[in-house]
Amino acid sequence: METLSNYSTEIEVPVRAKEAFKALNEGLDAWWGQISHADFSLNGAFTITFDNAYWWTFKIIEYVPDKRLIWECIAGEPVFNKEWIGHTLHWNIEEQPSKTLVKFLQKGLTPRLHCFDVCTATWDMFITQKLVAYLK
Repeated sequence: METLSNYSTEIEVPVRAKEAFKALNEGLDAWWGQISHADFSLNGAFTITFDNAYWWTFKIIEYVPDKRLIWECIAGEPVFNKEWIGHTLHWNIEEQPSKTLVKFLQKGLTPRLHCFDVCTATWDMFITQKLVAYLK
């Protein structure tokens, strides 16, 4: 039987959990893309748009300050971005004595998807490079 692992990654950053949590809300435009229509609260939503005009809209289905966020993808363009609709993006934040661990999981982003290789490489760049640089 084929195992279809969801994409996940984690980073350690030299900041408090509060700063990491803020980077995953109001700070998204500094390391991920342009944010619009943003309501960063439980059941709120936001749209992220990139330089090529591609976009996704996410609904915030779990919001635990400084600890956890879960976003559900509810819309996207162009057509291949629609592969993400229904996916949930999980951010778990664990503060440790001198650093914070940020764990990311995208449920639904598996090797079976057309965009898997491009999406995982792009997530790796955004999370392990841009988010880390933003939080240093």
